[in-house]
Amino acid sequence: MRRFLLIIALTVLVTNQMQAQSSHHPIPISRQGFHDNIDKEQAAAAKFDGKADDLVKVSEDQTTNLQVTNALLKEVDDMQQEIEDNDSLDHRLKVKYLSAIYVMVKDYNQKRARSKIDPEEAPAMVSAFRNMMHADIKGQSILPYINNLSYDASERIIESFHDNPGYKEARGRVFSKYAFNNLETVMPKLVDYLNYPGTDSIIAAVARKYPNQILTYATSYTPMASAIKRNQDPIVQQIVRIGQSSQSTRILPFIDELLAGTTTVEKLEPVVDNDYQYFKQMVKSTIALQKMKSDGQNPYGLKAMMENMQAKSLLYIRSVNDLHEEPAPVRFAIVKNFTPEELYYLIINGQEELYTSSYTNHNNAGLYDQMMLRMKPPRGDSLLMIVNFDRFKKFIAMAAGFNTLDNFLKSMAPENSNYLMQKYVQNLEKTEDLEDAVDVANSFGSIRDEKLLEFLRVEVKKNLNYVRKHNDKRGTVIYQLLSSLFETESKTENDSSKATDMAAKLQLPPINYVTFNTLESDSGRVYQQVFFYGDKDGQESYASFMTNFPSSDWRVSKNKYWTTITSLKGKPTTIYANLPTDEPADKEAISKLSEYLDENDIHPTIFIHRGHSYHINTTLDNLQSSAKIVVLGSCGGYHNLATVLEKSPEAHIISSKQVGTRFVNEPIIHSLEDQVRSGKNVDWVIMWAQLTKRFAGDARNKDLFSDYVPPHKNLGAIFIKAYKQIMKDEKK
Repeated sequence: MRRFLLIIALTVLVTNQMQAQSSHHPIPISRQGFHDNIDKEQAAAAKFDGKADDLVKVSEDQTTNLQVTNALLKEVDDMQQEIEDNDSLDHRLKVKYLSAIYVMVKDYNQKRARSKIDPEEAPAMVSAFRNMMHADIKGQSILPYINNLSYDASERIIESFHDNPGYKEARGRVFSKYAFNNLETVMPKLVDYLNYPGTDSIIAAVARKYPNQILTYATSYTPMASAIKRNQDPIVQQIVRIGQSSQSTRILPFIDELLAGTTTVEKLEPVVDNDYQYFKQMVKSTIALQKMKSDGQNPYGLKAMMENMQAKSLLYIRSVNDLHEEPAPVRFAIVKNFTPEELYYLIINGQEELYTSSYTNHNNAGLYDQMMLRMKPPRGDSLLMIVNFDRFKKFIAMAAGFNTLDNFLKSMAPENSNYLMQKYVQNLEKTEDLEDAVDVANSFGSIRDEKLLEFLRVEVKKNLNYVRKHNDKRGTVIYQLLSSLFETESKTENDSSKATDMAAKLQLPPINYVTFNTLESDSGRVYQQVFFYGDKDGQESYASFMTNFPSSDWRVSKNKYWTTITSLKGKPTTIYANLPTDEPADKEAISKLSEYLDENDIHPTIFIHRGHSYHINTTLDNLQSSAKIVVLGSCGGYHNLATVLEKSPEAHIISSKQVGTRFVNEPIIHSLEDQVRSGKNVDWVIMWAQLTKRFAGDARNKDLFSDYVPPHKNLGAIFIKAYKQIMKDEKK
């Protein structure tokens, strides 16, 4: 019956179309090309799912697919004919509207291909466009018809009506749709909209989330500064007043106290001018801001406070690190007056650069040691309560990594330590990124207390059951992965079989070795890129590095920007190392080398970072997707691991819990080069066993080597890889 009705309906439709076509104007050849362009984009929309049919498939819901198909095929066809049939439009106007239709459909296709638009929005786009076109023909404003469209759907459509009387206001409203969803990046774009009605609201919104950006523009000599200064929002005005101080960037994090009236800019200026008093005040204020946050408030200065405190913390950390060969009273003199909570903040802000001996040492002089000794009472749970548990998961992960977790937990009552570790593994699904989950994974690889390990396994399973019960897909993936990692760790003592079991369970490629053929280019040569920097450390590292290539085994050549090192024996290998020219010329050398590699279609599979962690971003910016082995040579914190694997999903990562040292980096690199030139698979278990034996008799560097994490034991990187693979499969 339904089939019979469908045949009748189609017959009626064809009859109506034939009757309508008899009154249609023929398309002149001068406009046929515009129609052809639209037709091509319509065909592309229908073929997006790989089938060249007359259905635009955007979901598994057939009704939605038919609605989108009707909009992009039938309704667009109708508009094309409507334009041709409208005798009030001259050739120029018909071309204008046909071109606008083409732009709309093409924009939709391009954004759909990049997942920048909801493909189901097509009917709304086409309907809004038709209404705008009708309004424009009548000389009326297009403004009323953009309200129900997203920014991505409307931004290109309105540009086709740039001579419409409502264009300027419509453009401002469309920009507002973008602005409020992109507050972090909107300020540079806002300069073109300073006279629009919504600008003040956008500036006020940015002030609440990114007050440092408002301060930067408020203290500039630009039209944006004038717009900010005339803004009557109280938070914006407070930032303007802060900007009048010569210490504005240091005072900005205290904006919540200034707004509350508990301090003034004048009172803060002498405090922030003294480094120790400044750090002391930041700790005090951070604790207060964390209390506000735990009470459900949204402190405005917290992000700026954390950024400023980390920068100041790293200056103290570097001072302590640089004096690592000095006696403890000299090395730690800079922090002799720090309170336990101030030392706590130094530790959690110094994760990426903290030496093991700066954290803890046999003299009990390290930052952790002194933090514990200065506690009154000496209880870790009391300290965490003082700091409102600010980033306590980060602290626990570091304590595990530096082998002080057992000591810290034993400083409190057993029921409190159990509660703390329960909290450590809870709510990992609620964070914006995977940092806390990766910290848990990494810490599990460092904990040696079997009783604590079993307790954590049980807690992870409890959380897994909880997220499953609540149908939390992301949480289920996170806790299922952690459970798998922990179970595999417990089953076997042999590193090779453990890594094999883990890879199989997580459905990952091998994690304990890299096959040689994946390192070779199409020509059979292995290419490597090494990054050096122009500070004293970088220049010394480069000089030491170059002693590893005797002329009997390697040919070395130089130009203005880099050194090329080519093997003369074994498998063909070429190493490119930029020269550590004085800063900032070192960045230019790296850039020139990367340009050369791109121009010559050279894609290294081994990348080595030599330098402090504050140089790591430059290295990561120049990382290629071809990377199979990445030696960070400095801290492999979560954000570094995530960036490497985002750019190079197949990379095996060697990282360190502290700043790298050439006394460890070079033996690792030398061992790696020997395996590569031999043409063998790079087996991390064998390689690390040999290195462990080598460093066993090296009293100076044995502890430094123990801070390096090989790929098969880098649980954080393994976790990220597995998570990305599962989520990718889920999306499919």
